[in-house]
Amino acid sequence: MDSVTRAWYGLMIENSLLKKREQEYEDFFCEIMEALYSDNFQLVKAAGSDGDGKADGYLIPEKCVFQSYAPSSGFQKTKLLNKIEGDFNGAKNKWGEEMQKWVFVHSESEGLPKYALDLITKLQSENPAIEIKSWRPTFIKRKALLLPLEYLIDLFGTAPTAADVTSLTHEPIKTLLKAMEANANKSEENILPVSFNKLKFNSLSGDVEVLLSAGRRKENLVADLLNRWPDPTYGEELAQSFHLKYEKLKSLNLNPDDMFMDLKSYAGGSIDNVSSQVSSLAILSYFFERCDIYENAPDGWAV
Repeated sequence: MDSVTRAWYGLMIENSLLKKREQEYEDFFCEIMEALYSDNFQLVKAAGSDGDGKADGYLIPEKCVFQSYAPSSGFQKTKLLNKIEGDFNGAKNKWGEEMQKWVFVHSESEGLPKYALDLITKLQSENPAIEIKSWRPTFIKRKALLLPLEYLIDLFGTAPTAADVTSLTHEPIKTLLKAMEANANKSEENILPVSFNKLKFNSLSGDVEVLLSAGRRKENLVADLLNRWPDPTYGEELAQSFHLKYEKLKSLNLNPDDMFMDLKSYAGGSIDNVSSQVSSLAILSYFFERCDIYENAPDGWAV
């Protein structure tokens, strides 16, 4: 995979991990592990009164038990502590010597709170023969990016490559711009130009930086098309449309990368069409530079 393809799939995986909860999160994690380790990774399902052995998956060579936790309502201190301690002790009793490692797989992208880490440290000190770890979404993402390309294609469709960016022409961009024309909302509000350093100011990931950098290589095609558009006000209307879409996404308290994925979809990039995907990157890059998507860095701000 080149850098563009890797960044594309990285954002797709991250977006899935952000949006999946409860059983969907567990299923996605187990699907990745099965693809990586084949028969060496076994799903563990409840079996009547025997339950599931306090495990969602088991990696045979490492004798590692995995337990997933991704509550829809977010982490709550008492529930989280009870979950960690109850599942660990339950798995320890059920698996005995067949559990040499225990991994708590969770959905908090910023990591576990200190009180949960303190509990894990306590359990580790009380059980030195068992290696205890926690995996946050970033670790799962790294695992998923180790998957063969054909598997990533099955999950998320074909991703653009650096060569696709280089070969992009006017026509696919024109098709997307025409499709978006109906979504542009007219407004007299002035959209100030922005700086590319908003990437860092808005805590956008390296994957987004790679994709926007790729898009910048062809944003001149977007500028050329809009300059020659039959309606001379369309570019301003489209800029305002992106601005309003961003404000709506911001009100939902999404993280910056998640908003980027929704903006990419808004730009019309079809998952089944590589030219459409690359065109959406060029359009996003163009308006990222020129209209109020994400927050402007204050005067004098520097990385």
